[in-house]
Amino acid sequence: MPDAGTASGPKAETEAETEPQTDTETEAETETKAVVADEEPPPVADGPVFEASDRRSSITVDSVGITFRLDGETAEFDWSEIGAVETTTPRFGRRLAVSVYTTSRRRYDVHIEASSWNLPKRWATELDAVLDSYFEDTQTTID
Repeated sequence: MPDAGTASGPKAETEAETEPQTDTETEAETETKAVVADEEPPPVADGPVFEASDRRSSITVDSVGITFRLDGETAEFDWSEIGAVETTTPRFGRRLAVSVYTTSRRRYDVHIEASSWNLPKRWATELDAVLDSYFEDTQTTID
């Protein structure tokens, strides 16, 4: 049985191997920090923001666009690619449904389950106010 006080065994080899790699790890960390510094910082949201979520899904509306999340998957829509947004709240229910229609004629949906009956209607009102601030009011009249 090896003596606990000796420096033999796998633990001693591991410690001996990690000491020379410290310089290499420091260089790798420096390179990683340099790469991270070259990336663009995430955009800062200017203007009103709307957020709603439940245990599986969420929606975020800000100056960048609209972001849906469902079970760990994310769909991001920039304002330049959004053609229309539709919200639906059932008369009897606790769910807010939001549909994004893109300019490429595709539709994406998210459903948010609310904790109370009146919350989806409040969410829809808040979402409409935020959407109104980002969509230009371009109405055309036909003469």
